[in-house]
Order: sequence, then C-alpha cells, then structure tokens
Amino acid sequence: MTLSAGSVLFSLIALFTMIGPYVADWNETHVKNPNWPPHARFHNGQTMSTGLFIGLLVFYYTHTAQAPSVKKIYLNFVLVLVHLYYVPALSGILYPGALWMDPEFGTDAPQLRGFGGLLIVAWCAWWLERRRFGSVEGKLA
Repeated sequence: MTLSAGSVLFSLIALFTMIGPYVADWNETHVKNPNWPPHARFHNGQTMSTGLFIGLLVFYYTHTAQAPSVKKIYLNFVLVLVHLYYVPALSGILYPGALWMDPEFGTDAPQLRGFGGLLIVAWCAWWLERRRFGSVEGKLA
C-alpha cells in the first residue's frame, strides 16, 4: 500500500464517511429523538449504513490496485463514490419542509459546511493523485 497525500486524504474521507453519521446521529437529535416516528428512524438508519458501506468502498478502492492505469480508473470511481453520499446529503434541503436542523436544536447548517468541505477535499485528493500518476507514467514511458 503506497501512501501519498491524495490517498491519505481519501482515507480520512472514508473514515469520516463511515463513522461521522453514527457520531452525528446516534443522539437525541436523531436516533434517540422521541419526536421521530419509526419510519424516520428507518431512513436515518439507512443513511448511516449507506455512509458505512460507501466509506468502506472508498477505502478499499483507494488502496487496492497497484498498476497506475488501474489506479486512475479506481481513482475516478472513488471520487464518484464520495459524491454518491455527500451530494444527495446536500440536496436534502431542497425537499418541501426540510430544514438543516430540527428547530428545537437550533438553526445552524453544519451539513452545508461539512459536506461541502469534504467534497472540496475529495477533489483536492483526486487532483493530487492524478498529478502523481501522471508523473509515474512519464517515468515509465
């Protein structure tokens, strides 16, 4: 396993994607919120599990392939995987009646900053890795 700046960033995103939903949601604002109906809990569990599985895939595809040509394909796939979790998460605010937070817990929008920031970091990681693979291919030619 080769560690580079880009692969470390993708690994950190993977860990955040796997663990972050449980840290953010396993409390009185979500899972333990007595005001939430059972079906809302179902969708919250679905979202947390989706983060876990996407994070595992991001980590796996970041660290498996060794050949630069395969790594470049995996790298693009990893970027898509990150977007599969965070773009829909950001789009949730577009639905009727949606708020970033339940009013009883405030009016902040932590998802906007956090998820948007993670997407920016993912693009930086992708760029660093593409640049690194370009220099590797140049040495092989």
